[in-house]
Amino acid sequence: VPANLMVCLEDDVLPDKTEVKKGWFIGYHTYTMGRAESIWGKDYLEFRPERWLDENGLYKPDSPFRFPVFHAGPRTCLGKEMAYIQMKSIAACVVEEFDLDVLGKQTRPEPLLSI
Repeated sequence: VPANLMVCLEDDVLPDKTEVKKGWFIGYHTYTMGRAESIWGKDYLEFRPERWLDENGLYKPDSPFRFPVFHAGPRTCLGKEMAYIQMKSIAACVVEEFDLDVLGKQTRPEPLLSI
């Protein structure tokens, strides 16, 4: 599980106004950040995928620093895109095993422009 630990080189103040003194160790852990009420709100323990969707049900990108499972910034995990490709491939293989039926067959779906 990714965890970062660094040493503060000079006195500093974090964005949340926490003072950090020279020589202090500071770190974060993605597991605990994913369960932090201060980041996710009162329902932080609930499975709510809609957190990442806008009012139209489309994915809305959020700060990669809010949920840094692949870290963020210049040291982003090199395998991030490969992990996404593998996840999508596995999901496609699972969906392929199901027989899907379209509800509301009388309506014609609107095409979406996509690459």
